[in-house]
Formats: sequence, structure tokens, C-alpha cells
Amino acid sequence: MKEKIDSNSRSLKWEQNGELAHKDLSELIERLKNVENEHTSSELSRLGTKSNIKD
Repeated sequence: MKEKIDSNSRSLKWEQNGELAHKDLSELIERLKNVENEHTSSELSRLGTKSNIKD
């Protein structure tokens, strides 16, 4: 039996250093912000801002 695959689901891309690819991290944070409560959403926003700063 073949599994139905959601058109919105896909694998996350991981970098060689073991971190989540920047684009995937940003998308994950945005999706989580949409379903979490206000306090958690603001923490996710802070994390998203931090992830946008390049080392």
C-alpha cells in the first residue's frame, strides 16, 4: 500500500556542521509561530531574529 504524501511536507535539509539549513530553520520558526501561544510565539520571533544573524 502506497502512503499518501502531504504536498506541504518535505524533508528538512541539514548542513555539514549538523545545523538545520537557514531557509528550513526560518520556515520552521514561522510555522511554529502560527500555532503556538503568544508567549511562545514571541520567543520564537526572538529565535528567528537570532538565526538571521550570520556568524
